[in-house]
Amino acid sequence: MIQVTYISSETRPMLQHDLDDILSKSRKNNIELGITGMLLYGNSTFIQILEGDKKSVDNLLLKIRKDPRHTDFRMVAKKEIKHRQYSEWSMGFKNITKDNFELIEGIHNLDHKDFNTSFLANHASIVDALMEHYRKERSKRIKNEELSLHEEDKLIVALHHTIRSVVKILAVLMVLVIVFGIIDVMSNIYENLISPGLKNYKINSIVSTFGGFLAVLIAIEIFINITLYIRKDVIHIKLVVATALMAIARKVIIFDYKQITPIYIFGTASVILALGITYWLIRKDTQLNDEQQT
Repeated sequence: MIQVTYISSETRPMLQHDLDDILSKSRKNNIELGITGMLLYGNSTFIQILEGDKKSVDNLLLKIRKDPRHTDFRMVAKKEIKHRQYSEWSMGFKNITKDNFELIEGIHNLDHKDFNTSFLANHASIVDALMEHYRKERSKRIKNEELSLHEEDKLIVALHHTIRSVVKILAVLMVLVIVFGIIDVMSNIYENLISPGLKNYKINSIVSTFGGFLAVLIAIEIFINITLYIRKDVIHIKLVVATALMAIARKVIIFDYKQITPIYIFGTASVILALGITYWLIRKDTQLNDEQQT
């Protein structure tokens, strides 16, 4: 794979619908070509990174050079890569304004007027710093906020609003389930442990009570799964697997070994083993992706 960085200047003022048109077509074509990257635009200037198969990227660059919407095409960098840096986006985008430069690490005394092909062509390190800053910023935003409301596509934002509303309703309903579950546990404790008295304690009653406690804990885990879709950086499938492990652990605790067959026990053990391995693989893959991002 290769990664290419180029800069160019617009031939006419780019309105919002012009930028939307560029992005929509780029994202569609890049998905088909297996190309990823990011585009920065500001002060009538474009900076773009493309990465993918060498032949696909080179062919795309030939088309880009001929695009009448920009001129003064200048190649800043072209290198071979082993891993994609922009794998999350067919084409990320940031519209650079005058206020953006103050918070960029590694760039000092850069004015908005310096965001032009003449200056940037002679300052490749600044181009790298700009792209890296917005890559990390956008990556962090994506990871820290599922169902983001900061997408460029207005339809996606509207759909995310709808799903967020549904998720909130589910969260409220799950809280009601948790409350009723707690009431049921309290009732179970009274009926099986307190009401019969000390002389009538039975181990089965205690095990049944433990099962009620775990059922409430599982409901709480599901509530967390639901709310995390609109809250913070978590790989949701990892939580789902962890919840499944807790659920099957509850089942093991309340097993009546006089009633179940050996094959049932072995089957349950196989499921626990499979879930444990899955959880470990997901955790390992997450750590590997984090290392590659840094």
